[in-house]
Amino acid sequence: MTIDELKRYNGQNGARAYIAYKSVVYDVTNSPFWKNGDHVGEHTAGVDLTSALSNAPHGDEVFKEFAVVGKLEGSEQISLVTQTPKTQEHQNDSHELFKSKLKTWYKKYHPHPAAVHFPIALHLFAAGMDILFLITLNEAYNAGVFYSFFIATVMGLVAMVPGILSWWINYNFSMQRAFVVKLIVASITLLLGVVAIYIYYENPHVAYEHSFQGILYHAIVLVTGLNVIILGYYGGKITWGYGRYQTLTEDSKKVLNITKHESAVSHHSASQSISILIGGAAGTGIATLEKILSGAFKKNGFYIFSTKEYMSRVRGGSNTTLIRISDAPIEAPCWKVDICIALDSLALEHMQERWHENTIVFADEAFSEKKTNMILVAMKDSAKKFGNAKYANTYIAGVLFGALRLDKSSLLENIAEHFKDDDVNRDVAESGYEEGMKLENITLPKLPKSDLEGVKKLHLMDGTTASGFGFLAGGCNMVTAYPMSPSTGVLNFMADMSKHLSIAVEQSEDEIASLNMVLGGWYSGARAMTTTSGGGFALMGEALSLSGMTETPAVIYLAQRPGPATGLPTRSEQGDLNMALYSGHGSFPRIVLAPGSLRECIDYGYLAFEMADKYQSPVIILSDQYLADSISMIEKVEFSSYEQRSYIVQSTEGYVRYEDTKNGISPRTVPGFGKGLICAVGDEHDERGQITEDYKMREKMVAKRARKNDELTAEAIAPEISGDGDIAIIGWGSTRGAICESLEYLNNPRLSHVHFAWVHPLGKEQLKSLERFKYRIVVENNADGAFANQLKLYDVKIDNQILQSNGFSFFVDQLSIMIEKSVKELS
Repeated sequence: MTIDELKRYNGQNGARAYIAYKSVVYDVTNSPFWKNGDHVGEHTAGVDLTSALSNAPHGDEVFKEFAVVGKLEGSEQISLVTQTPKTQEHQNDSHELFKSKLKTWYKKYHPHPAAVHFPIALHLFAAGMDILFLITLNEAYNAGVFYSFFIATVMGLVAMVPGILSWWINYNFSMQRAFVVKLIVASITLLLGVVAIYIYYENPHVAYEHSFQGILYHAIVLVTGLNVIILGYYGGKITWGYGRYQTLTEDSKKVLNITKHESAVSHHSASQSISILIGGAAGTGIATLEKILSGAFKKNGFYIFSTKEYMSRVRGGSNTTLIRISDAPIEAPCWKVDICIALDSLALEHMQERWHENTIVFADEAFSEKKTNMILVAMKDSAKKFGNAKYANTYIAGVLFGALRLDKSSLLENIAEHFKDDDVNRDVAESGYEEGMKLENITLPKLPKSDLEGVKKLHLMDGTTASGFGFLAGGCNMVTAYPMSPSTGVLNFMADMSKHLSIAVEQSEDEIASLNMVLGGWYSGARAMTTTSGGGFALMGEALSLSGMTETPAVIYLAQRPGPATGLPTRSEQGDLNMALYSGHGSFPRIVLAPGSLRECIDYGYLAFEMADKYQSPVIILSDQYLADSISMIEKVEFSSYEQRSYIVQSTEGYVRYEDTKNGISPRTVPGFGKGLICAVGDEHDERGQITEDYKMREKMVAKRARKNDELTAEAIAPEISGDGDIAIIGWGSTRGAICESLEYLNNPRLSHVHFAWVHPLGKEQLKSLERFKYRIVVENNADGAFANQLKLYDVKIDNQILQSNGFSFFVDQLSIMIEKSVKELS
């Protein structure tokens, strides 16, 4: 068997798992330590492990358990997926080299775990014996207490030395809570041990005395028994909760660089991901490549998240799409990437700041020179052989799948689904795949574990589509809008749905007309909405006030982008919250919702229509370019569970449109449904809808409309709170995924995530949930901290803010550092 043939047996996608040692090939497929071709996170199958065994905590006797399936031809070579242990990274630095060797030795002999069990067991034994002595006053128990306690104290000192060594080499003297608690409790235990030994040494009969020293002696013995339980608990937290977490050292904070074997965001938890950045000019097929690869990766059992940033132009420029594949659900991007694909020279320059030291770059040999970690591929020349250079994106998709040793059929199936009867693209991809299989002596990041069963139940979807489905669930049957990115996607989605459902879709002449048409639709019995962005919403102020005065429902999908004015029309920002809260003259109830995930886009899209209809008020649902354009995965949604309630009543003679009810919600009907007369005007009016200038009636109507707020706040949905820590990381809308994953990455038990999707009006129960926190940090993708300012109006104390207004969403690796820094500032 050759080394190339061995590579194919990597244990993934149904392949058997083979490894080689001293030219002998072994089958490790059925070993529980080689599940899916992965060996305890250190090695992958399909390689020669001869040199790696010297760093293993076992000898070659383990190979006796495995069946021999052949011999390896030729000398040992470096595998495509590197097999150097993770402890041998950064060996260019002498300090890191020493530390790396020390870590290797430590992992092999485990001095701290080997030593620490003795003092823990003996301290517990001493405490138990002391309790028996206090009950029986038996001298044998007393002697047992002292000698076991003495040995435990000495062994405690012995165990502390490798413990501190482990703290350094594995966790860079991290000051996370678990480490600090262990250090303090261990020091106290050691000090108390010395005190107790001294007391006994001075007076061997002290255990029988009721003096202060006698009481102190027994108290120390019992307390140290409790101490070691605490030590054991936090030791477990470090092993299982912090074990894979590499703390943010000063070196890693520079760019959060990762090693050759870890992805750009390598979690302490079970989650592992790879980030792939694709760059090129508009029109070079980046969007197509995103769809092809995302679907093919899904077929290989990976969880997918993708997002894009693009310039405001139809052709040219330099755009990028990020695809992350993971072994667990993910909903946020990272800044530093593991693999970069440049479709042109401008993209190569544009993406360079997102590389870390081990990023693998695929570039066309026509515009780039060979550099470290760069793989030159004849993309366009190879594509031209099939008739057109436009096939370059399909060709590089094949190269990537071949290089990663992924299942070729999944890629070809996805290409066939996308291009229908175009066999050329299939042939191009196959050619690229064969080229990728030939690549050798390169170090690609380790693939996450595949979860075919889990992924099979999920669907790929972007935020635009999810919002559209939510609006359909809410019974939307009329859409009028003037196109404005990034909201146009919802307009297009509803237009497509109108081919299959009874939906009236109209492109209005401007934004003013679109919202007025929405009010007309609701007035006549439709469930209508409009889509817009900040500049368009700015024109809707008068019509919004008309909705408030006439108490006519309206749903406005406001997809935010950076302003003011045109700003950055194709980028993202949470910059329109203040406008959503305060736009329109006069005072009237409104509801502002801000979903942060695909499921929330559906749920709150539905809720928007329910709330608008029930409270006869405008509902503004805030999205942004990032949330609208990002693709992630969602479980099957049962739309039959979304009940569309009817809030329209049949009128009778003497019908009073604006009846002054207890909750402020008057009976609403539509023309022709009953015998009543409907009168709706933009002037102030009485209960029947007749224009009035009577000041008492004015006060009565203002108070009636305001009472709806009381009902709304009572119905307001409380924020989603994750974690039991005393520091709240508060976000709203599209920050949800980035905050959630950042806190998972940091794994600080003091941090809790508070996510608001119901933004306005805020109720007492919502605000009460924030009272238990000692500190509150608000994360917003804007420059003015609009939501933090809103919370302050409700007397919520905000201790710190993390703000960003560069046109990007938050990236997990960057936000993790921001949160950690913000927490340190408070403590």
